[in-house]
Amino acid sequence: MTILYFVRHGQTIWNQEHRMQGFKNSALTPRGLQQADQLGYHLTKLPKIDRILVSPSPRAQQTAQHLNAQIKRPITTVPEFQELNMGCWEGQTHRAIQQVSPVEWQRFWHDPTAFEALNGGETFAQLQQRAQRGFERSLQVYPKETLLIVAHRVTLRVLLAQLLQQPIVAIPDPQPTSLTKLTLTAGRYQVAFMNRISHDE
Repeated sequence: MTILYFVRHGQTIWNQEHRMQGFKNSALTPRGLQQADQLGYHLTKLPKIDRILVSPSPRAQQTAQHLNAQIKRPITTVPEFQELNMGCWEGQTHRAIQQVSPVEWQRFWHDPTAFEALNGGETFAQLQQRAQRGFERSLQVYPKETLLIVAHRVTLRVLLAQLLQQPIVAIPDPQPTSLTKLTLTAGRYQVAFMNRISHDE
């Protein structure tokens, strides 16, 4: 049985300001750093994690390094785990985007398969293919390890949807440093728990 953990990065400044991030970065807030530290302590109570796989985005890297201060595992960067490219939306507030692109905004949150990426970024399908490619390669390189993946809101949703063979909208929106656990047995992924934030309460 293979065990996989999935973590969203900690709270960032742009999260607080309700701005879209994507490929652009925003630093973790003091609260985000605290969330990562608390998660790291929580991970010491779980079965041993062998390796951390992390998006190249600085906010994900910072989260991984803070939680790893507790568990001290090897960290590998996986470029394909970067967040969805959001084109000209990156750095803009939710309100500003909604005013200019109401239809695309609605699709982004509620009908992702219809989202056309008219902002010059990626579609959800393109991100799903990218993230799955990085995931499959990682399993080939580390086939018998318990892996912790630190990534992003949309990246995690599309990857989990693919693994669980569910629509993207069926995957709950992950909160900062929320923890999801899947097990892989006989070629099938099953949810042990999803978006757990008890370490942040």
